[in-house]
Amino acid sequence: RSLIYANRQLDAAKVQLAEANALLEAAKPKVIFADAVAASKSSILVGELAKILRQNGVRDMGQKRLFGWLRDNGYLMKTGSSYNMPTQKSMERGLFEIKESTKTEPNGSIRIMRTTKVTGKGQMYFVNLFLNKASDNATA
Repeated sequence: RSLIYANRQLDAAKVQLAEANALLEAAKPKVIFADAVAASKSSILVGELAKILRQNGVRDMGQKRLFGWLRDNGYLMKTGSSYNMPTQKSMERGLFEIKESTKTEPNGSIRIMRTTKVTGKGQMYFVNLFLNKASDNATA
């Protein structure tokens, strides 16, 4: 009897292993893409991140709302000359980078412009954050 029981347990374990392997194979392209984005040397604008979130099913998310959410949740500065610049915590986590460029004004003066960009690591972080929130809201 115990041998029959052990064989049934072994057969069940084999079926579970086959199902797990099938799931891993199905997820392989997504994992490769996620690794490529996270390791990417290029970064994107916050507006482009909003479009990515929208494509992934995050409703009511545009550039202005995303900027507001990032400020309200401590990822970007709220006031002063650092408005919409990443907080120190966000920079230490590698979620953002700042691109600086110069513009020559008609009067000959040079103005430094700073643009907040989302790194590959930040893209993965925010997409996962918003998708997990969406699934939490759907189950609640």
